Amino acid sequence: MNQIPTTGTKRNYTADLLKGVAVICMIQVHILEQFAREDLYDSALGKVSLFFGGPFCAPVFMAVMGYFLASTSRSHMYLFKRGIFLFAGGIALNIARSANLLIHVIKGELNLDPYRFIFGADILTLAGFSIILISALRIIFKKNCLLWLLAALAVSAAGTFLPDFSVQGSSEEYIQAFFWGKIDWSYFPLFPWFAYVLLGYSFRLVPEKLPKTVQFDLRNYIFSVPLLLVVVVSIPYAAFVSCDLYRKYYHHGVLFFIWMILFMTLWVMITDQADKIAGDSVCLRSIRWIGRNVTVIYVIQWIIIGNFATEIYKTQNLPVCIIWFIFILPASCFLAGIYKKALPLLKPVKGFFSRRP
Repeated sequence: MNQIPTTGTKRNYTADLLKGVAVICMIQVHILEQFAREDLYDSALGKVSLFFGGPFCAPVFMAVMGYFLASTSRSHMYLFKRGIFLFAGGIALNIARSANLLIHVIKGELNLDPYRFIFGADILTLAGFSIILISALRIIFKKNCLLWLLAALAVSAAGTFLPDFSVQGSSEEYIQAFFWGKIDWSYFPLFPWFAYVLLGYSFRLVPEKLPKTVQFDLRNYIFSVPLLLVVVVSIPYAAFVSCDLYRKYYHHGVLFFIWMILFMTLWVMITDQADKIAGDSVCLRSIRWIGRNVTVIYVIQWIIIGNFATEIYKTQNLPVCIIWFIFILPASCFLAGIYKKALPLLKPVKGFFSRRP
């Protein structure tokens, strides 16, 4: 992560590219999860889709977020409020993406527990809690890179050992789902996923003037070649975890987290080098644009996929899933572009309501 440019006047192109690739991988795996028939989901192609929707997505999102949190000069109170806002936004997104399903439940057409969909522990709720914790931890850890990294390792391991206090169907179960435990709707609980935010934070604090032998650069063969070999050889293990979402990936332990440290170090170096070589190409510029608008696109694609899934859940074959991907990715980008253009028009309205009497 230390390869990402950090000057205030220049975009962090590597970070944008990382997030852009993550969005594309994320949309395809959401389509697989929600739309694909079981035989496609369980096929070799389905496993490939799940793998690209694993290490390339949520860990990268959270690590990049942590990286930039380490660079911010915002006050603790601002971060606390931002965290509350993101958590509330996550709950609102759960409702929006499940609106079609919730309507069917209210009408009595589906016999499902609506609270599992409303209080699902997903990326935005995780981001909210993470920012709140970061605002507190930076008072204690300050800029000690080692402390942040040790905290990341501890958080990644803790979820495996924390006891399950919840009772099935109780309110405690919905609360615990945001923090730990193999609960069905606990997709990204704080343990272990907060570890990636801490990891990104610690990476930003790594001294920039390191010895040449440990510089994070793909051309540093003393470092990159052994790293590449280790990551490639251990891909079967990573795929084994990534392809079992509910039992392993969402609730993985410290071993997979350590693999992710190695993988993300290599992936950042590859992405950074790709941007240096072909950063002006239309393809990479488009992916960077997606990365810059990651939150809006994330929200839009989930609203589209989530509401359509109520009608076509796990019924689509491969050609139709590909068509869905070809439709949803551009549609999400198009709507994000409209939102971006409309945003300046909303500022006077926001200013009117925030004006003191």
